[in-house]
Amino acid sequence: MKLKDLILEGMYDKLTGEITKDLMRELKNAIKSGMKNKAYKGYKVRENPKKGYNVLAMLEDETDTIEIGDYSDKVSGVNLSVELKYKLTDDVKPGNFYINGYADEIMWSNLELLLATNPKDGVNILSKVNSYIRETVRHEIEHFTQRGDNVKIGKFIRNNKAIRKKIADNPNIGYKYLILPDEVDANIHGLYARAKNTKQPYQKVVDSYLDSFVESDDITPQQRDIVYKVWKNRIPKIGGIPKLK
Repeated sequence: MKLKDLILEGMYDKLTGEITKDLMRELKNAIKSGMKNKAYKGYKVRENPKKGYNVLAMLEDETDTIEIGDYSDKVSGVNLSVELKYKLTDDVKPGNFYINGYADEIMWSNLELLLATNPKDGVNILSKVNSYIRETVRHEIEHFTQRGDNVKIGKFIRNNKAIRKKIADNPNIGYKYLILPDEVDANIHGLYARAKNTKQPYQKVVDSYLDSFVESDDITPQQRDIVYKVWKNRIPKIGGIPKLK
């Protein structure tokens, strides 16, 4: 692996680490408030989805957020704001958690992290969640470099909302989401951030991640092979990421 590639890949480590640290601090405080059935900074922490809703719908419909901060990183040249939507809810099984992220790279340069955990886990769940928060943050930062005010030379990828809608409307082609050019790069970088944080081989992290989609019947084993091949072929072109076998 070339030194140049390592330097370029590591440009976003400081920003990813800083945002993750701030998110972990706010989450710890939010959980403590929720355990006492109290709001955190005016934000309602303890809640269950309405009848007919799921955890994702509850988080997406939440209009309030916990403001994490504004970031202007000189090393990577990325400027963004970060907000958190978090719920302490019985609809997440003990020991599990729900996590997702959104990057509004066009209008506001805003990263929004969505997270839900079970009350029985308290703050102890954070040690398990940490590496996934880091992965999600790095994943979304990559999206910021693809479009909008933070776009970087050689990283620009056109908006593909129409294709995304087509995929979302047809579960049988859900695997195609994982091979959208912008998602390929974001997943590759995000999973590498998790691998480094947990000190696990990158190969193991990628295999486990793709296997989880097969186990949940979201994609078939054959579709997994298609995704894996696309990622494997893309990694050498990105540089700074361990190759897949």
